[in-house]
Amino acid sequence: MGKVKLTISNLALEVDEGTSVLAAALQNDIYIPHLCYHPALEGRGACRLCLVEIGGRLVTACRVPVEPSMVVRTNTPEIDRAVRPVVELLIANHHITCRGCPSSGKCQLQKLMAQLRIDRRRVRRLRVPEEEFPLDTSPPCFDYDPNKCVLCGICIQTCEDLHGTSSLYFLNRGTDTRVTFYGDESRCASCMECVKRCPVGVLLPRQIQSTD
Repeated sequence: MGKVKLTISNLALEVDEGTSVLAAALQNDIYIPHLCYHPALEGRGACRLCLVEIGGRLVTACRVPVEPSMVVRTNTPEIDRAVRPVVELLIANHHITCRGCPSSGKCQLQKLMAQLRIDRRRVRRLRVPEEEFPLDTSPPCFDYDPNKCVLCGICIQTCEDLHGTSSLYFLNRGTDTRVTFYGDESRCASCMECVKRCPVGVLLPRQIQSTD
């Protein structure tokens, strides 16, 4: 595999041909906001947060392969205007507090807040009043907390990628969208990879009781 030379955030880089712009940046400690990206999965651009500027256009970095002499800008007023409102709405509609969350300290949404210097107390006013949803305990080895879910789809994509079909699906549309388990325990391999890859601690591992 050949190498490609390009510039990201004024840094001259050399990466493998076929690498996405987002992967190239992250491999070289250049942070680009993202939620739906995982290095083991194909980039889908679902969260629309990894926007960068190339040739005067905003594109999703996870979907664009590097090219020779490419110049990538990652921090411009145009990018901030496009990304910040999305992150603020995600935070506003996210769980009310990080206290006690098993993902706290390694949560990608917390990292986004810090990177963009977003005041959670200020954006909380954008939150639409709604009831807290109960944990979904239908999966055989983990629980799903819909109150924290950012609908990145990594769990669904992981299941499809590893097993050829997914035990998890998106249900409903718009603000009612949720991730749901198919309902047949035999469809779940209990590999727990979806739990490991969840960026915000939505999937909570459950202690499996022995039947012996």
